[in-house]
Formats: sequence, C-alpha cells, structure tokens
Amino acid sequence: MDHAALRMFRAVARTGSMAAAAEAVHSVPSNLSARIRKLEEELGTALFVREPRGMRLTPAGEVLLDYAERILALSDEARLAVDESVGRGGVLRLASMESTAAVRLPPLLAQFAGAYPKVRLVLSTGTSESMTQAVLDRQADLAFVGGPVRHDRIVGQPVFVEELVLAVPVGVTSIEQANTHAMLVFRAGCAYRARTEAWLRRRGEPPRQVMDFGTLDGLLGCVAAGMGVSLLPRTVVERPHLAGQVAALSIADPYVETWAIRHRDAVPTRAMREFLALVAPGASLAA
Repeated sequence: MDHAALRMFRAVARTGSMAAAAEAVHSVPSNLSARIRKLEEELGTALFVREPRGMRLTPAGEVLLDYAERILALSDEARLAVDESVGRGGVLRLASMESTAAVRLPPLLAQFAGAYPKVRLVLSTGTSESMTQAVLDRQADLAFVGGPVRHDRIVGQPVFVEELVLAVPVGVTSIEQANTHAMLVFRAGCAYRARTEAWLRRRGEPPRQVMDFGTLDGLLGCVAAGMGVSLLPRTVVERPHLAGQVAALSIADPYVETWAIRHRDAVPTRAMREFLALVAPGASLAA
C-alpha cells in the first residue's frame, strides 16, 4: 500500500464521493477509481459500498481508514521533523474559535512569526466542535476550543480563562431590558452557544427569537445595530473599535476555560512546543 493510494482512499472515505475526493487530492475520478480497485484487490476485500448517491465504507474500510489516518499522519510528522532538523522550518496548522482567534492569538502569532520566520503558519477558525474534529482528523496540529475537552484521542489543558458577559446595544442597561431582544448565537457546535442555552435554562426565561450567525463580526455588527444580544467574552466585547456601539452587562457564574488540544498520537513538533510555550509558559500537552 503506497501513501498516494492511502491518501486517495482517505479522501473518498471523508467525502463519500469520488468526484469530491478527486478534487481534494488534485486528481481525476477515473484515477481514484482505479487506485481504489487496486487497493481492494491487494487487500482481497471491498472497502466501499457503491450507492447511487455516493460511497460508504464497509467494515473492512472502517478498519483501514483508522490505520490510514495514523500512517499518513506519521508520514507528515516525519517530513515536518526533517524540515525542522535541516532548518526549513516546517508548517504549524492552528485551529481556533473565532473569539480566541480575534483577541488572544494575534499578538502571539506576531511574536512567533518574528522568532520563527521559516515556519509557515496556517490558521483556520470555526466552532469548538468543528475545530476538535479537525484535530481528530489530523487536519490541525493544535486547536483552541471551549473546554473542558474529554476524549480518549485528545490531549489538552486550559490556557485561557474568559469572563462571559451579555453583549448588548449601547443604551441597554439591564438584563431585564436585554430580555426583550433576540438572542444572537453562533451555529451549532459552538461552546458559547451551549453556554448561552444553559444560562437561559437556569434563568427560566421564556422562549425568545434566536438568530444564528457564522462569523463573529457579523454577530457583533447586529448587536451594535440593535437586532439582539449575545453571550461573549468580555475581551471580545470591550475592544476599542466597539466602544459606543456595544456594551457589556455582567452575568452570574461567568467564567469559562479555553483549552489547547492536540491529537494524542501526534508527535509534538518543535514549532508546536514553542508556540504553546508562548501561549501558556510551562504547558506541554503531554500524553
């Protein structure tokens, strides 16, 4: 089994589509189809069930996918380790909640880039759930998500503590007044959305209009415009450019942790260790 075939197999398994997988690995469907057939012949069993609307892994395919993920991850880690050892720098793939990426990470990224100019930084943002999945899928080396995180394939620890506040339009001065507004939340999978839902349940508030958002800037813009209120970190709400547009109201039991996480089986690169040292001196994410 060569690595190219395993990458193609993994792409088909992830997308469930030969066409989408071909695009992901920069090939053509006919090439992927031939490589998958050859892999199935080599292993003596079907890896996929071909269905009208896509492809689904067989039990044997599920087993191979687990090994393929580990083999390809180890291969990538080996390449990065060699790059580091010969001074080429390598790549550090970071994933983060939008709020953490907007407030906590920029000065750390700038400091790291100045100290390690040869390391290519890649940052993706999304919900805590999607960023955790990126770590599990080996698509991110280090992620910053709402904690605590308990998973047998993840190693993590808290690195930031955030105070949640109710972000309200300027002019709203009490929780009672804020209760007349819609609640603006991030899409499902966001740690702050889950915390918002729990907060509303504890308060026993009647149902109100809920509006979903995909970006932090879009959500805050709508708070400033008077469309609703939202539960967010104080560090996000009290940024200078929002002064005069968005205000913060304190709530009970406001503190939440942001965790740094990595895959348990991943070998921490020097770049990961050095960046983590900037985030939280003394942190190691040891397995």
